[in-house]
Amino acid sequence: MTTIFTVVTLLPYRITALSKLLTTNTAKMRSCSSMALEWTCYFMVFLNASMVIKLGQILLLSACFVSTQCACSWDSCNPVSNDPKMINVHLVPHTHDDLGWLKTVDQYYYGSVSRITRVGVQYIYNTVIQELMYNSSRRFSFAETGFLWRWWVSHSPQDQDKLRQLIQNGQLEMIGGGWTQNDEAAAHYVDIIDQMTLGLRTLTDMFGDCGKPQAAWQIDPFGHSREMASIFAQMGYTSLSFARLHYAERDARLKNKSMEMIWNTSEDLKTSLFTGAFYKYDYNPPDGFCFDVTCGDDPIQDNPDLGDYNAKQKIDQFLDHVYKQANAQMTNNIMLLMGSDFHYTDANMWYVNMDKIIQHVNERNINVTVFYSTPSCYYKAVQNYAQAQKLTWPQKDDDFFPYANWDHSYWTGYFTSRPAYKGMIRDASALMQLTKALGVMGNLGQSDTAAIQLESMASGLAQHHDSVTGTAKQVVTYDYQMQLHRGMFQANQIISSFLGRMMAGGNSTSPNPVNASLCFIANETVCEASINNPSFQVTVFNTRPRWANETIRIPYYFGNATVKGPGAGSYEIKKSFQIQTLTKSSTQYAPYELHFQVQVPPYGFSTYSIDSSSSKDSVRARKAHKVLATTTMENQYIALTFDDSGALSQLKDKATNQVHNLQQQFMQYFGMDDQAPWHQPSGAYIFRPNASDPVDLGKPTHAEFSDGPLVKEMRQQFGSWIYQTIRLRMDKPYVEFDWVVGPIPTDAGKANTSREIVTRYSTDIQNGDMFYTDSSGRQMLKRQRNYAPTYTYQNTEPAAANYYPLTNRIFIKDGKSQMTVLLDRAEGGTAHAGDIEIMLHRRCFFDDHYGVDEALNEPGKDGKGLVVRGSHYLVFGDPKTAASVHRPLAVDIFHKPVVSYLAKGANTQAITQYSGLTTSLPANVHILTLEKWTDSSVLLRLEHTFQDGEDDQLSKPVTVDFGKLFASFDVVSVKELMLGANRNATTSQIKKMLRVQKGGTIYAAFNSERNFSDVLPTEPHANSDIRVGSQLENPAYSWVKHSLA
Repeated sequence: MTTIFTVVTLLPYRITALSKLLTTNTAKMRSCSSMALEWTCYFMVFLNASMVIKLGQILLLSACFVSTQCACSWDSCNPVSNDPKMINVHLVPHTHDDLGWLKTVDQYYYGSVSRITRVGVQYIYNTVIQELMYNSSRRFSFAETGFLWRWWVSHSPQDQDKLRQLIQNGQLEMIGGGWTQNDEAAAHYVDIIDQMTLGLRTLTDMFGDCGKPQAAWQIDPFGHSREMASIFAQMGYTSLSFARLHYAERDARLKNKSMEMIWNTSEDLKTSLFTGAFYKYDYNPPDGFCFDVTCGDDPIQDNPDLGDYNAKQKIDQFLDHVYKQANAQMTNNIMLLMGSDFHYTDANMWYVNMDKIIQHVNERNINVTVFYSTPSCYYKAVQNYAQAQKLTWPQKDDDFFPYANWDHSYWTGYFTSRPAYKGMIRDASALMQLTKALGVMGNLGQSDTAAIQLESMASGLAQHHDSVTGTAKQVVTYDYQMQLHRGMFQANQIISSFLGRMMAGGNSTSPNPVNASLCFIANETVCEASINNPSFQVTVFNTRPRWANETIRIPYYFGNATVKGPGAGSYEIKKSFQIQTLTKSSTQYAPYELHFQVQVPPYGFSTYSIDSSSSKDSVRARKAHKVLATTTMENQYIALTFDDSGALSQLKDKATNQVHNLQQQFMQYFGMDDQAPWHQPSGAYIFRPNASDPVDLGKPTHAEFSDGPLVKEMRQQFGSWIYQTIRLRMDKPYVEFDWVVGPIPTDAGKANTSREIVTRYSTDIQNGDMFYTDSSGRQMLKRQRNYAPTYTYQNTEPAAANYYPLTNRIFIKDGKSQMTVLLDRAEGGTAHAGDIEIMLHRRCFFDDHYGVDEALNEPGKDGKGLVVRGSHYLVFGDPKTAASVHRPLAVDIFHKPVVSYLAKGANTQAITQYSGLTTSLPANVHILTLEKWTDSSVLLRLEHTFQDGEDDQLSKPVTVDFGKLFASFDVVSVKELMLGANRNATTSQIKKMLRVQKGGTIYAAFNSERNFSDVLPTEPHANSDIRVGSQLENPAYSWVKHSLA
């Protein structure tokens, strides 16, 4: 059977993708070239098998529905004047609906638990639809697809048709379009793209072309990343709107009329996005004009024969606001946001009063015209005016972190809040990338596809800006965790189905039943799947496009072990580090850890048999020895020296023979309490310590050294609640810091003080005030302490104001050396001269007064406080070659091997090693997405992982041959899409011009007027070589269905 795959190429830098394009009678070779940090080459790729599926079978609904005239909102805007003396007032009715915060997502949808707030999203949809159908001049904008999906599946086809009609006649506009409105500090770019794709695909399936948003809408996240804006640009959005920016930057922009700007989102891709920050500090209506059931503003009473007539007063008040806002804008258009959190439960109250505003202002025949509008119509009018008046927009090159809304409220605490949940989200994402790939490689059935869909929805929900941030109520966080665990549990079904096919020798018609298990709490040194099994099988999955040569570490319950399997190397048993904060909460704590070498092929698996019986090949457990003197620990790349307390003191880089001082300390900040004069404590959102510098928690109180041929460990204990293992693995050029923190202590017998725990890595690097942090896990941005590039730095909170979001890494460097620390989850951090500081855990005993109304005091398993475990990976080397280590390592950490367990004897696996690829990809190319799209299509994204100029060789363009890449199917044809996989890259109305030059080069550039709506369509790709300019959109490819080889 033939299946079609949609391939999206994510090229941060540059990739060339060669694919075999087989049309009806002609086979053509196509090449797609991509540069550093570039998403490129989206194609519809058809794969060859026994039966060809026609193109028409996989087309999504592309335009209007039968008997409906299509006029999307951006094509049905109200007329505006370009006369500078006139003011066009765009009333933009909207609702911001959090998928969980004070209530769970489903409580918000249904309107239950009304004691917290009397709102229900289902009623918002119902009443808005009713009011729009009553009056065709009215407009509305919806953003969160996760809620729309809930409404859609619970309503009749007749109700669905009403909503569809409103979208296709232009009255209702979908904005944003993601499954949720994701956070931009703690969410990883892979998760962002996945949740955006889930939402965009849902909208396209429901509404066709009019369901493809043009306006990006990030109005509630607490700061904005450059990579997020770059992703929007690569998805074809024409504008980005948000509310939150640093109060000093907001004040400066209001003064110089630069609240709207061109945001240059990537030097590599040369992408930019028209961006607007709202006039007010929030996304609410003008003061006095909130007509929601949750508000207390008076309605417009315009009958002079009745009491309390106020029409003139209200319209005068409205116009006062209009003139003030117009004076802060560059154009004669202003956008008034008519709505806020969960508004429009009774839409009639809003529209009756907005109709009156429009009527009474326009009746005055002054220089102000008021009308209903949408974000796309607003930005279309702004751009037309700017072009007519030949305006030049201000430019923005950095990002919008950190965010502060006044002197002592820096929203930098949430970078770390709820660290265990942040780690769970990252684990779930790695698992989801695997299950999506298995759905393709195993050609899995409908039930497995449904399981992957549930997993995607749970992961998408976790990216919400009150979920991954850790800023929801505790009971809501429990619900987020439950939904995410439910999604992760689907992986058991998918892995079992896939292995069932493998055990049947790849025969899908007679798969054997399999009951594979995952150890979800292996980080607690517990594995229920192996606790009672002296002999079992372990299948190690690899979702990287290269061989994974790893040392796997699993909880183990027996003193002997023999490991056999494809390419099995050395193995060893270590007696477990007795971490009392973990052992006392579990009776299943494994007494040992088994370390064994594996070789797993690209996009494949290897299966190993583990037997605890004694034999000539078995090994026995190694004991650790207490540290009493200076100790050296080394592998092929690094030598570490520890003093007689077990504290790290020195690192030697064996490649250069350079020796560096290197210390690592645990430290703590004490948080401000809720006292006068500022009443601003540390909390879920806010980091506000009572001193600029943290307090050192001292050297290890106990240390033991565990030697071995595969892994060497220095195990440290700091008092009763901090443990750490510093680990060197054979053949790995990094140091792993495996830390366990918590429960953070309370103050016995007196008022509790908030504590925020950090780790600090100190060395002799001369970096001054400069350091570098990632942007949503992808681009690296230069930072400088006590400095802001676009406003005057405010030194009101010296510690908090210098904290930045770390999605996956931070580094410092000088001319000779670079120290990079990579993370296994999102955290907050900063740097000083010679050191890197990262916040690990927080326990705050005061609410910080930003809506949650409870302290960030996670109870943990036993109610005594949360214990969290995580890892850092430290890389030391030459700045010229540092990226060649930390770029691939970041991919490896995110796409870590997944280990599945199976009781021995339950089945005999016919295939013990499998690869979905025929060859490894180059070192700078990663398969970001391999996902079954429909029964006849698959989504593929390729990513060039190096930034331009990071490495002399690895930042260069690469070529990939699609026609020979995949082992389980043949490529028949390819169709290029944009990053969101909902638009054709060659036909979408996007802000860049794509042209095919001589030799087949595609490049991206703005036209001289920076017109964001006009696009030159590309010519057919007649040339055999297609080169994509630096950091262009990810191409997507669709291919024809595979059969397992």
